[in-house]
Amino acid sequence: MSTCRIHNVRFYNLEPKAVTCLCYEQETKKLALSREDNTLEIWNVENAPFILCTIPGRSDTSLEAILWIGSRLFSTGLRAMIVEYDLTKLSQKSEIGVTGGAAWCMDVNRTKTRLAVGTEDGYINTFFITSDSLLYERIFDKQKGRILCLKWDNTGDMIFSGSSDTVRIWNTLTGHAVHRMTTSRKEAKKETIVWCLEVTEENTIISGDSRGAICIWDPNMGILIETYESHTADIQAITMSDDKSMFYCAGVDPVIRIFSKVISKGRIQWVRGTERRLHVHDVRALVEANGKLYSAGVDGYLAQSSYPPKFLVKYPPLLQPPCVSVCKKSRCILLRYSNFLELWRLGESSQDSLPIGSLHQLKEEPVKLLTLQTKDEENIVTCAVNKTSKIIVYSTESHLRVFNFDVVEGNASLRRNDTDIPLTRVQKIFFSPDSKRLVTINNGGQGNTVTFYEIERKNRLRLFGSFETNSESICRVGLVCFSPDGRYLILSDSESRIVVYHVDGDLTMESRKPWSLPKYSCPATAMAVQEETLNLVVVYSDHKIIEYNIPTRKYTEFSKNLQNCLPQNWLSRPFPITNIIFDPRNENVIIMHDDTSVFVLNKKNELPNIRVKIPKLENGDSKDDSNSGLGSQTQQIFQVVKKYKHLVHLDWLSNEEMVAVEVNPISLTEKLPPTLKQKSFGM
Repeated sequence: MSTCRIHNVRFYNLEPKAVTCLCYEQETKKLALSREDNTLEIWNVENAPFILCTIPGRSDTSLEAILWIGSRLFSTGLRAMIVEYDLTKLSQKSEIGVTGGAAWCMDVNRTKTRLAVGTEDGYINTFFITSDSLLYERIFDKQKGRILCLKWDNTGDMIFSGSSDTVRIWNTLTGHAVHRMTTSRKEAKKETIVWCLEVTEENTIISGDSRGAICIWDPNMGILIETYESHTADIQAITMSDDKSMFYCAGVDPVIRIFSKVISKGRIQWVRGTERRLHVHDVRALVEANGKLYSAGVDGYLAQSSYPPKFLVKYPPLLQPPCVSVCKKSRCILLRYSNFLELWRLGESSQDSLPIGSLHQLKEEPVKLLTLQTKDEENIVTCAVNKTSKIIVYSTESHLRVFNFDVVEGNASLRRNDTDIPLTRVQKIFFSPDSKRLVTINNGGQGNTVTFYEIERKNRLRLFGSFETNSESICRVGLVCFSPDGRYLILSDSESRIVVYHVDGDLTMESRKPWSLPKYSCPATAMAVQEETLNLVVVYSDHKIIEYNIPTRKYTEFSKNLQNCLPQNWLSRPFPITNIIFDPRNENVIIMHDDTSVFVLNKKNELPNIRVKIPKLENGDSKDDSNSGLGSQTQQIFQVVKKYKHLVHLDWLSNEEMVAVEVNPISLTEKLPPTLKQKSFGM
């Protein structure tokens, strides 16, 4: 790869949103995550975890609990409603009210036939689960105080609930409390709040409370079996391992402690084991999936860990890509935040010849041209800007806005585009490579509507045409890319399908004859089309790389040869590839990046051995590693050329300049509240 200048953009200051709930679905390998702004993120964690889709939060909703029932996702909160989500349209599907005020918790029985919800006024509501809705069953006796957590027992005959000073056991047939078990207090006048519950394989109850204590209860006798002074502050999350042989707990004191089951003389005991300090701030949610523990809380990071073997990866609280757009003609970048957009003009760098790796002095600093806030601070679903940065489009849950932007005599000018677009909300917006067309995609129940608008004089939009995708060929659209000549539109979905549409000419005729790539077992995380060859390069969540020639509709020879030669440390990387670009000066070079690294793949170099380590290029030279068994650097097909902390986007600004947008981890931690103060080293 030839040298080039890189604009390292570090003024993308995202505000971290705390994670409030986690829930895992075993069959589909999906992890649902809710944040404090009521946004829902659906992660695929089968291989390298990545965000499949995002359901934007609304100010009039509240998420206190989320739950998978099969492939269906439910939530409840302070609005006293149970909401089911449509994961195709990424919106609310239906809702049903609960009796007893705000809802704090919910759980489903083992057979997935009944749902229970605990409320502010001390009521438990139960519902029958049907194939397409919930049917109200009954309300239990009122208890004093709010119900903050509840769990079904293994038989489905009892429900365990936790509240202030109390753990109760309820008969699900009568709705009466069978046992009322009282916790002790640290201070006589301060209530002990039971924040979380779990149920063991033997049907005993594990509770975590505001004293930092773990309590083991016998539900048949209604007595306390054991107490462990586990933490120095509130325990807010408990989860059992998949095999039920251990449980994890954490909270305001963020240390994650592990308790293991030991059978001694026929008696089951829980023994405190290892502890791990994965977070600095409060941990609010824990869940184990496929042998990995997922933890999250106030800092917004999703941590994936295991022990043994010792393993830890932390995924930052970033928005689902793409969240950066580069306008090459105007040298601007559009940054998307949760409810506003920023348009920046990049500075000009000096043209002096400097040694490789040196810093170029900017002749002018980057300038913020525009901050565009959404109406009523609604969360942005998607946005786009054309290559001259004169048309800006964004969509929220309730409206779609098109703006004309210009800078006249140094003054920024923004006005609403008077084009009438009969849409209120779309999932995808993007411009064609020549910026002559605007494309919107709406995910429907039976397919997707792809609509094209022609950009006329004075930036007016005219409906050009549309077509419907077939739900059998592609479901909810995930990744989208155009071929550089604008003739082909490539769509992928969460079911690992990739479809190519011919969109040059009459849309209604040509787009009815799409063709699909062979389906792979994993969804794609990045794809792009090279200009000279029209080769489509796709990277999947397990890091498999394929190269497919669109005109011939065949895999390239390079792609076929590469499949059995990918290095093991490439396939085992924990971060997914999020973006692919090409070197405009060398058609054999493919550039990819994930959260921490930029990789260069040179197709002319020799294929790697699966055991070799990917070399790192430092200032144009290979970093010497005598144990790697590598030859000269120029002969290796894979190279790591640059390291970052949280790299959000990488793109070309010109043939000699690139833009790298990253989020500084320090800027994320600076926005967080204070941590729990603890004495250490005897101080």
